[in-house]
Amino acid sequence: MRGNLGITLLACGACILAISGCRGAVAEDAERRAAAAPPQELVVFVYDRSTSIPDHTLSLARELTNGRIDQLHHGDRIAALQVLQLSLAEPPQRWSQMVPEREWEDQEIARDSVQRARFLRDAQDYLASYSDTTGRSGIMGTDLLSTLHDVGEELRAFSDHESTLYIFSDMLQSTPAIEMEGLRRMPSEHWVKERYAKGMLPDLEGLCVVVVGARVDTNAGQRIKRFWTEYFDVTGATLLERSYTLRPVVLPDRPCG
Repeated sequence: MRGNLGITLLACGACILAISGCRGAVAEDAERRAAAAPPQELVVFVYDRSTSIPDHTLSLARELTNGRIDQLHHGDRIAALQVLQLSLAEPPQRWSQMVPEREWEDQEIARDSVQRARFLRDAQDYLASYSDTTGRSGIMGTDLLSTLHDVGEELRAFSDHESTLYIFSDMLQSTPAIEMEGLRRMPSEHWVKERYAKGMLPDLEGLCVVVVGARVDTNAGQRIKRFWTEYFDVTGATLLERSYTLRPVVLPDRPCG
């Protein structure tokens, strides 16, 4: 009897070890999956619909937006903003959502894939209005500088994400204080550094910037590009040479990598 009891206890112990081993293997597998998964992304789109933007540029913005949205994964975040017209006092036109997370992190489920695909399609349809070519005659200005403060708030809210900003604009700030079109009222040489020293610029630390729609083939275009290059450098963002373009065929892969 005692012998049978001993055998039973040994068998139970073996089962417990086996179950523990299985649980350990599952946990290790989940950890490996988490380590291999790409970091969560925050993708911010900013759209300039001012009358200086040609219709074909807005059409390209929609096409490139759709392609970039298709690359988003579960748990990534997407935000879109319309460029403010005159100042931060305006209520922003802003949309922000998260791609639905997986129901079970350690396994692939068809329902998760369907939910993700439906969300991305709906996001593409919703953001079509941000690059709409109609109804633009009432736009009174282009305040990129104020809009970038709103972008900074997106970064602050999701500081643990890998962040990329796509600006669909000719990068011509056009407000009563600064008029870059035709270089009519350009900021002074020390404008960026003076405002940074006073704490008047947003914190864009770690942000990767891609510009679509800006001219680089003229002296005026090069001067405006120098301003924005300095601006993003001082605020902690990264804007590489290849990521400041007029009409790319596709968005750059790893724009800051």
